Amino acid sequence: MQWIDVFNGDADGICSLHQLRLDNPRPEAVLVTGVKRDIGLLSRLRDVQHSNITVLDISLDHNRAALTSLLARGNKILYIDHHFSGPIPSSQNLEAHIDPQPQTCTSIIVDTLLHGKWKLWAIVGAFGDNLDETALRLADSLSLDPQRVGILQETGILLNYNGYGASLDDLFYHPDELYRQVSAYDDPFSLYARYPALKALKQG
Repeated sequence: MQWIDVFNGDADGICSLHQLRLDNPRPEAVLVTGVKRDIGLLSRLRDVQHSNITVLDISLDHNRAALTSLLARGNKILYIDHHFSGPIPSSQNLEAHIDPQPQTCTSIIVDTLLHGKWKLWAIVGAFGDNLDETALRLADSLSLDPQRVGILQETGILLNYNGYGASLDDLFYHPDELYRQVSAYDDPFSLYARYPALKALKQG
């Protein structure tokens, strides 16, 4: 059965998927993503059937028709998001974890589902989504010193910055390539110290 990972191309989407795949690696998964504002990603899966699909950080309400069609074609879908969803379809093939509260993001929802196993990445995602208060609270739960908190904040901001653009040609890195490179690091401090793309994003 094919695996497909669909995720917003911003920091929250990337950090959400990274947490999930650190916990349950799926190197064979097809990646579907785009610029930060490209939120109708499920419409790209018109012919997909009988697959396992993970959907992260895109509004269910904006993808309702495509989601309904995918469910009808026998796909099993894990949907995790923090945007307004409207009514959630009832299907034995849909597992939805959606929390639209203003002080959460998809990375934090994933962190809760994984019992805090990869919390550093949830903090990066929260900073990237401009949820500084929430990110600081999570950082405080790990007793992180201000320097390390600053690294997580800058990493989130830089990953998020890459996603802004009207088209993929406007970005420094295609989000699926950025995710693949981020996924090589278990913790964001190693990423910050060793990953040259962050320096390029900072200069940009």
